[in-house]
Amino acid sequence: MKRETFMASLALISTAFDRKISEPLIEGYWIALRDLTDEELATATKRALTECKFMPAPAELLALAGRASSLDADAAQAWQAVRSAIDKHDYLVATIDFGQLVNAVIRNLGGWDTLCRASLSELDNPGWLRKRFDELYRTLAPTNHAALAGEPLRGALPERFGGAGNVVVSIGGKTPAKRITNGEPNSGHGIAGILAAEKSL
Repeated sequence: MKRETFMASLALISTAFDRKISEPLIEGYWIALRDLTDEELATATKRALTECKFMPAPAELLALAGRASSLDADAAQAWQAVRSAIDKHDYLVATIDFGQLVNAVIRNLGGWDTLCRASLSELDNPGWLRKRFDELYRTLAPTNHAALAGEPLRGALPERFGGAGNVVVSIGGKTPAKRITNGEPNSGHGIAGILAAEKSL
């Protein structure tokens, strides 16, 4: 792949996701992607524009091109689920559950509230939290997940809303088994549950 082809694709992706990229970041993408063929880069670019909600990291583009290791692809897929959940639910959940591995990774980053309060520059482009997520995922993935601190993550839903907001997030079509034992969710979930609870107060 020629550098000019790479630059054209990166410019297209960064413009589509409204992300400014610095020279060091361009070099990082180039180091990771330069061995792709023109066809693989075109495939990754098209898939990024049609499948991703946020600016993909180099590992994600490699996965979209079919070149990433399964662990890289799994980490990228997990991050997409986490990033989407941040926008969808924010910290207004009683608990949120991504499964033992991802819960443990997030807990090592400071917990769900830490991710929800992070700035876009810390989360995207990729930010330091995204980079640290990938590092922790690769470190913890080979371990016994049952031995990790993988319980559902606590949000900041006010106590007066009772059991509303116990959220379970699927990753790659796999939904974690329900592991919430302290109370059951009522008929409302997330923002809808909050509004219903507020009306009943």
